[in-house]
Amino acid sequence: MFILKSLVKKYFEWRYWGTLYRNMADQVKRTNQFGKENNIRYINKPGIALSFDDSYRVYDWYKYGKPIFDNNDIKVTFNVNGVHPLKNNRIHIQEEIDLLLELQSDGHEIANHGFKHRKATDYSKINSVNKWIDDEIVLLNNWLSKQSHSKTGAKFKKPASFAFPHFLADEKTIAGIIPNHFNIARGHLNKDNLSSFNHFGFAPSICLDSYYSCNFFYLKKILKLVKRSGENLILTGHSILPQDIEGNKGEQHKRWGNWRVSPNTIEKIIKVSKRLGLEFYTTSEIAGVATFSDIYLESAVREKISLQAGKWLLIKDLINIKELDLSNKGIKNLDGIQYFLNVEKLDISNNAISDFSLLKKLQRLKHLNIANNYSEINAKVI
Repeated sequence: MFILKSLVKKYFEWRYWGTLYRNMADQVKRTNQFGKENNIRYINKPGIALSFDDSYRVYDWYKYGKPIFDNNDIKVTFNVNGVHPLKNNRIHIQEEIDLLLELQSDGHEIANHGFKHRKATDYSKINSVNKWIDDEIVLLNNWLSKQSHSKTGAKFKKPASFAFPHFLADEKTIAGIIPNHFNIARGHLNKDNLSSFNHFGFAPSICLDSYYSCNFFYLKKILKLVKRSGENLILTGHSILPQDIEGNKGEQHKRWGNWRVSPNTIEKIIKVSKRLGLEFYTTSEIAGVATFSDIYLESAVREKISLQAGKWLLIKDLINIKELDLSNKGIKNLDGIQYFLNVEKLDISNNAISDFSLLKKLQRLKHLNIANNYSEINAKVI
């Protein structure tokens, strides 16, 4: 019986992914999409956004996901809630908050996934769209704004993107949050399942786990299709767990525990994507929104382009800046400097920076001043 069930599951997995690929290929061919020869990150270099849902899984993200993302120098999107659904919807404890903030400090995006993970369509029909927004989106943003790391004091940034719980959305819920709360809201399959740069509104994604499973034969073909199209693909997962690690016991835990993707699968996706020359983005970057880990760097950039707090920093407003003076700003982390692709002259002297490795992504940089930074002798340089 077990063997029969496994064979049936494998058959439906192949059929699902085969149909998914063929539909995408037909859509791309029909719309005559082709990649551009001179691909530039954030403008026209196609890429992948890895997106992970449900923040009670943060221990798995941190233990099994963080080392992979660190080793491959990529940023991903973690879509968070305010409660733990498998523990009577208790509020996230400080340990969980600290881990999420440490992921943010690594440059990963912390996005809004609804305070209690309620289904947007169901909740808004019973109450109203405005009630759903207040109870799920505004409440979570307000709660996040009040949290801080127990040791460093770091705070959450205002989420720049949204991920619909259970992938459920409709025209009213999308219109209710775009553009008043976000530029982009991630769901599930739609049309060719791809997103252009500066994408605005609902963004499709392909789910890698649970009953969708992951057929790597067809996924590799889809990644090649992304390269050909010149657009971007969001891939969604939930827990990051090795295949030999069992989930929690109990029916509810077992059902939620099926939503998992293995570190091996993630590493294979990264390997194939890099071999194809694809870039890695966060969900908000696909929407053209720039994010910074260091509040002092972000503040200095806002001052440079005269943009008030509360408005999204757009990559298109940063990408053509040629001279940038960031001296004496108290900056510790350069994450976000990679958006300044055309900068030729950069002054980051008299700060507290110890890692300069991101500067290697600034291919047009000619004049650089890094004098009087923290621990320059032991600094990680270009």
